[in-house]
Amino acid sequence: MYNRLSEAAAMYQIGKTGLWRPPDLQLALNWQKKQNPTRAWGQRYDEAFERAIVFLDTSRITYEAELKNQEMMQKRVLQRTRATAIILGIAFIVAIIFFVFAYLQKLQADADRILAVASRVEAEKQRAIAITEKARAEEQERLVRESNKELQEANARIQEQATKLAIALNEARVARNDAERNMIEANIQRDSARVERNNAQSEFARAEANYREANRLFMLTKAQELASKAAAEEDDKDLAGLMAMQGFLFHRRYEGKKYEPFIYTGLYNALTQINGLTYNSMKAQGPPRVHMRSLVVSDKNEGFYVAGADGRIYKGDYGKLTNTATDYVNPYPTKAIALSKDENYLINGSDSSFVQIYNLKNGNTPKVVTGLKGATNFIQFLPDNSRFVVSSAGKTLSLIDPKTGELTELATLPYELKAISISADGKWLAGAAWSGQVVVLNLQDKSTNVLATESPNRILSVKFSPSGKFLAYGVDDIANKRGLVKLYNFATKETRQFSGHKAGVNDVEFSPDEKLLASAGLDKRLQLYVLDNPEDLPVVMGNNTGFIWDIEFAKGSDYLIAACSESEIRVWPTEPSLLADQICPKLKRNMSQDEWKKYVGDVSEIPYEYTCVRLLIKDY
Repeated sequence: MYNRLSEAAAMYQIGKTGLWRPPDLQLALNWQKKQNPTRAWGQRYDEAFERAIVFLDTSRITYEAELKNQEMMQKRVLQRTRATAIILGIAFIVAIIFFVFAYLQKLQADADRILAVASRVEAEKQRAIAITEKARAEEQERLVRESNKELQEANARIQEQATKLAIALNEARVARNDAERNMIEANIQRDSARVERNNAQSEFARAEANYREANRLFMLTKAQELASKAAAEEDDKDLAGLMAMQGFLFHRRYEGKKYEPFIYTGLYNALTQINGLTYNSMKAQGPPRVHMRSLVVSDKNEGFYVAGADGRIYKGDYGKLTNTATDYVNPYPTKAIALSKDENYLINGSDSSFVQIYNLKNGNTPKVVTGLKGATNFIQFLPDNSRFVVSSAGKTLSLIDPKTGELTELATLPYELKAISISADGKWLAGAAWSGQVVVLNLQDKSTNVLATESPNRILSVKFSPSGKFLAYGVDDIANKRGLVKLYNFATKETRQFSGHKAGVNDVEFSPDEKLLASAGLDKRLQLYVLDNPEDLPVVMGNNTGFIWDIEFAKGSDYLIAACSESEIRVWPTEPSLLADQICPKLKRNMSQDEWKKYVGDVSEIPYEYTCVRLLIKDY
């Protein structure tokens, strides 16, 4: 078969034969499909292997094209036939309609003729009746004339009596109007007195409400003033704690906002005066000055895992402020870790092109998954806990099964994604690109959409809100040397901007109740925005010794944990009352009368009170 094919190809090349057609073509195609000849095999018999295969393919393509042309011609003939039949059918139906219409018109004409005859007979009958009725009407008219004459005489008598009654009625109406006028004047005098009394009461109530509101605003301002003084007090830690605590008490008593930056700062600075600057921090047990790059927090207890740039993973308790190094070690610098929802698996990604899967229930030996197209940038589990997504430096997104280690490529993008976030319903993935794009990927049909472009600035972080209504992302504004937090509203398609950072924003996080938005930056600042009051200044959680790389909320929305440089992990309560609860047990005294007058106000305006009741009881 191959020799025949080669000879035919040679003859076709010089124009001495045509392309093959069935049955030779079908036999050759069956031979090719069954034998699957290769170039190496064919050259043993004829060196022009490619010419023979090209001849065979050209014959197949030409024959298939002829078949398609024949099929198209048959379809066209069939379409013409159908069109002709439809036109003739329509013409037949129209002819039937015209015939029926003509027949109906004939029937209608016959009915109209019969009706006209009947109408003429009825008209003659009505004419005879009309003559009879006319005679009767003339008799009735004569009787009516006689009755009208009698009525006119009676009306004259009635009119005379009505005139007399109208005069009497008018006199009675005048008397009644005088009486009503006197009654209205009396009611007006009574109502005027009542209105004046009510107005006086309303004015008093309004003045009282205005006074209470003015006093409330005054006391809230006083609370902020005390908090500011506490933050500035450096010599007397008891006085700093008392001023911060009294400011908090005033703020709560007079219904201030739950998250007030001045109150929070005053309480936190007072605690640093009392307990020391590092009272809410812990050092990772290992080499000093290590970047803590990634953090995950347990939903079941006060445990957490944190990964350092030295490749080690540490396990800690943020309630006790303790931690210890685990046996989970990566030979390369760790960049990201992730914890499954059931907390059975811990995933570790580094500068290398593989990830490690640790089964937290069955020992310390990791399962190594290779095949990534670059270093790991970010890891996140799907909401159903079945697989996790890895964003790598090779501009790819990969899906990995933690049980089997099976890897499948989810998408290849034109951007390298620094961070990713998956919506709570598992339908969308948002990515933050180094090149300045915020990308949204539909996880069902794999379509992508660029939600925002900040180029030449960089996008360093991105996060869906728990409800999926908002998307927050952190920007490194290179030209202006600052960091920005932006909040996109999917319903209104509007973007709100928050400022305050002096360098790029490494991470953004929503609190589980969606009341707070936290941001951490390369300027060592951690800021807390209250989403119900976006116009307010952010709560600043300062006193950090290095960059903040990753943050997580814990215990619902009550605590915020940060992975920092210098081998440091810090824990902040987010609600001021949690800070206030720690102050009075550490103080030794209350304010004196002189201190109250100096820092709070005159006792005639703000009565003296004991700030810490425990100290009052102890004095007794």
